[in-house]
Amino acid sequence: MSVRRLKIPFLETDDVQEIGKLGQLIDGLKAVAIDCNPWPAYQADAKANFLMAHNGDAILLKYIVAERYIAANEVTNGNIHNDSCVELFIAFDNDGYYNLEFNCLGFTKIGYGYDRSDRKLLPVDVIKQLSFSSKINANSIINSNGGFDWEIMLVIPRAIFIEHEITSFNNLKAKGNFYKCGDGLPQPHFLTWNMIEAEQPDFHRKDFFGELEFV
Repeated sequence: MSVRRLKIPFLETDDVQEIGKLGQLIDGLKAVAIDCNPWPAYQADAKANFLMAHNGDAILLKYIVAERYIAANEVTNGNIHNDSCVELFIAFDNDGYYNLEFNCLGFTKIGYGYDRSDRKLLPVDVIKQLSFSSKINANSIINSNGGFDWEIMLVIPRAIFIEHEITSFNNLKAKGNFYKCGDGLPQPHFLTWNMIEAEQPDFHRKDFFGELEFV
């Protein structure tokens, strides 16, 4: 199975602080599709793309989603995967990895550990260093039966990754995967950027992470 590779461009953002303008800045990048469905038993009217860059000190990440159903019932460090959810799993070395999960209202869960059963949730005050802006539109472009389009723009500072001393994202190499899910929705779905080979839905498969290179 081929491994996907992503080069994450550097953007100079010194003159831009407002998150909406940061979102406009990365809109010029090419969108990347989260278009693998490793578990075809789960079919849903859901599409997801992301745009990603960095400014040395933070990851700039925007998800653009269209789906039939939407839900946002969870709170910080709750079961975000049950909501309309997008995720980034990222590893900076051969040890543990971070799972960053966001629902459509921006509520966030971040954990760190070595596998699915070995997770430690990050403190809420650390998670609050992350900034976001989200918007939801009804009447999706998916089909004439309606639905929702939503997007979330995230600024993820290097201080979020408390198990590592990241001085800069410049020239950093990492591994990771991007996901769209909604375990608790009427149409549960589990979409991935890099393909996963597993019998049941399982995003905690570091052995199927793609390669990320911060330019």
